[in-house]
Amino acid sequence: MEKTRLDGIYEKVYFKILNFVSYRQRSEKEITDRLAKYLSKYRLLPEEQKEIESRVYSNLEKDGYLDDVAFASTYIKAIVDSKKSVSKIKIYQFLLRKGIPKDTIEELLQLLPEDFIEQSVMKDAQKKLKTLRVGDVFTKKRKLSTYLFRKGYPSDVIRSVVDSLL
Repeated sequence: MEKTRLDGIYEKVYFKILNFVSYRQRSEKEITDRLAKYLSKYRLLPEEQKEIESRVYSNLEKDGYLDDVAFASTYIKAIVDSKKSVSKIKIYQFLLRKGIPKDTIEELLQLLPEDFIEQSVMKDAQKKLKTLRVGDVFTKKRKLSTYLFRKGYPSDVIRSVVDSLL
């Protein structure tokens, strides 16, 4: 009877996890956190919980849902294809929070197009420049540079973009 109870819990949890990963690609950390949340609702012994976790992970691995590299590369591709302007630091921090290893993130960030950062800085600078009401060119440069620096862009790119705009 105990085995059927565990099988029932496994099925419920596994289908909840499948539903969770069906909306978009997820990192292993996201799946682990959600699995822990689902399993916490049941009163299980630690060994029973480990058994269910291992069964869920083996099936997810077999079905190809546990792939951090694919998750990270899909995220970066979506950012590049979108119209949003994002710095490498923001991408790095987001993927780090999702549990992606640092070396994997650094490898994938090398694959960004050469002009991606310059285009992002230019978009943000043009957008911010519209809101700056100061008449002095020096003050505009300072405020614009400070704004872009806070957004996480490299200083050499900021300098060249600000000089080209003002």
